[in-house]
Amino acid sequence: MLLSRLFRQTNRPRPFIEQMSLINRQAEEFIAFYEERFGRRLNGEQNSLYILDMVLSEARNSALLHDRRQWLAVHAGAYLFKVASERFREWPLQYRWYHPLEQAVLVVGLPAFRVSLLAEQAIQQRLENTSDIPVPLLFTRFEKAVLAAEKGNDELFI
Repeated sequence: MLLSRLFRQTNRPRPFIEQMSLINRQAEEFIAFYEERFGRRLNGEQNSLYILDMVLSEARNSALLHDRRQWLAVHAGAYLFKVASERFREWPLQYRWYHPLEQAVLVVGLPAFRVSLLAEQAIQQRLENTSDIPVPLLFTRFEKAVLAAEKGNDELFI
């Protein structure tokens, strides 16, 4: 019994908590970066997604370096996660790692159903002009899928 206590690491943080902390920090960095331009309008609410979409449209039409585009995809994706987690804060939420794309995915509704959002990939597609779906519309579709989900549903939004 004592031996098992010796080797048990009870205060080790769980991976999804670490992922959530990283995503929250990236979202706050995104907000801070654009605070001078937009003030407090990037507030984590759903209507702020129009501002996010405007930032992405401007970036898509500019000559950003690859590193800057990658920073924007990661941090804007984290901001989209922030909006989703604020909207569904009373629902079961989990961040998981999506190995095929090496990025986080937000999963809502487990264990009854699973509606997932790959925010970074959605932002990346918007930046690369491979998706014409505005971020607010993507989020509205995600929201409707969560609200209408039934037991056993499994949907992924990109």
